[in-house]
Amino acid sequence: MYTIIKNVIESGRFELNDILTKIDTIWVQGDLTDEQKADLVELAQTKADPINSYAPLQDQIDKLATELASVKTQSQTNADEITAIKAKLEEQGTEIPDPESSEPEDEYPPYVDPTGAHDAYHYGDKVTYNGKKYVCTAPQGTACVWNPDTYPAYWQLVD
Repeated sequence: MYTIIKNVIESGRFELNDILTKIDTIWVQGDLTDEQKADLVELAQTKADPINSYAPLQDQIDKLATELASVKTQSQTNADEITAIKAKLEEQGTEIPDPESSEPEDEYPPYVDPTGAHDAYHYGDKVTYNGKKYVCTAPQGTACVWNPDTYPAYWQLVD
């Protein structure tokens, strides 16, 4: 076995991690002495060609670069299509709101009973409860698990 592995290493056509694993396996099976193992490991490390060891990684990098270019192209195509659709709608008289200037739709979402501290309300949280808007005033670091009727001290009514 020693001679076969040595010939493979001498040829230079091996991936370092693979050959080291094979050397360890053959040594564990008892087909190599400690001295032979040390000799083959040193020879493999000396003869290792980084191209053989990193070729799969380079293939992955090349593939990712190609995919990234494709995503960028598709993204630009989508942006162009959206711009064209928006222009056509505006030509037909449809008013398109500017998403950056519009207010958040649900600034005061409906109150939902928390099931524990993980989804409790905290200072500054806004809710709508029984048709009225409230802001949580629980002290910083305190969780509020009660509705405004049950614990009004932690809720401020907003006019």
